[in-house]
Amino acid sequence: MTEEDKSLTPYEVFAGSAWEAGLLKSILEDNEIETIIQQATSLPIGIWPTEAATIKVYVALKDFEQAKAIVDEFHTNMEKENTDDSTG
Repeated sequence: MTEEDKSLTPYEVFAGSAWEAGLLKSILEDNEIETIIQQATSLPIGIWPTEAATIKVYVALKDFEQAKAIVDEFHTNMEKENTDDSTG
């Protein structure tokens, strides 16, 4: 594998709801970071099958550090918003 191939290897930077993943994807792409979105679906065993989905966001290794900083800020802002919502 060449260095260029390694720099394009996808790395997961986020896993969450479809809404959060879509918003984060938009923010990353606004910062010129290409993303890959993948839905991970699992069906539990039981009488009443229900579907639980997690959306994962991936970026290339070459963009990982910049993307990680954006994701960390995204988490901080989401936590702040959730705290503000619960107090008001």
